[in-house]
Amino acid sequence: MIQNPSIGGSLREVRPGRTLDVAVRDAGHDTTLFFIHGGGGNKAQFRFQWQYFAARPVNLVAWDAIGHGRSPQPRNAAAYHGAELVADARAVFAAHQTRHCVLVAHSYGARLVLAWLLEDLAQGREPVADALVLLGAAPLGPLGARLLPGLLGHLPLPLLELARPLLAEGFKRRAWDRGADPALVRTEQLATRGNSLFMMQSMIAGAPAIDEQALARLRLPVLILAGETDGLVPLAASEHLATLLPRAELRRVPRCGHQIMMEAPDITNRAIDGVLAVPAA
Repeated sequence: MIQNPSIGGSLREVRPGRTLDVAVRDAGHDTTLFFIHGGGGNKAQFRFQWQYFAARPVNLVAWDAIGHGRSPQPRNAAAYHGAELVADARAVFAAHQTRHCVLVAHSYGARLVLAWLLEDLAQGREPVADALVLLGAAPLGPLGARLLPGLLGHLPLPLLELARPLLAEGFKRRAWDRGADPALVRTEQLATRGNSLFMMQSMIAGAPAIDEQALARLRLPVLILAGETDGLVPLAASEHLATLLPRAELRRVPRCGHQIMMEAPDITNRAIDGVLAVPAA
């Protein structure tokens, strides 16, 4: 059953010149879950987790990245650079950090989280989270070939806009398992119609680089969920990431594509529940 895609939220200036739509459930607990969506997504994609954990003793925070959902859409490529998106995440986190924190990140959001934590380590800071849950984590290498396949990834923006229906159909075919609820797929297609291809191009071009060797220094628990029929992130990419993180566990999700938190909400919720009980090293 498809529920109302909204989890609420309001526009907030998270740092000077950067306003985002942020949803917060502050229940006064000492543990907080932060949800970070992927490129082209929005915070409402975590609605099944939000509903589930609203009944648990945890606080909840999610936000629409710049250019996504209800957040502003500046026509400035630099606004979507990975460094800016990481700085936004830091600012939201700092405003709502509690004693224990778990970061739940999907796709491109997982790459941002890894870049964020590696930057902290490089500057001598300890990881801000107790654990990570990475869903369909974006590959560590170049992203354009996966998200804008073939010649479409190299077309000028006006031509790319003309090809938008083809891109949408291609994304649908690669992102969802064939058995996914058609109503769910349709809901998500409607929710993402407002995404700017200018924004997507800018994000891909500005994706933060990941030093694979440095990942060995991230010693917090990391749970990686990988959809077995994910056509955007090959299973091999998730397996490779798991070998680079010393405390990573990889779980394959059967009959599931890229949209793991929506296609397999019960599995995702149980996985997060388990991570909440894992102590940090």
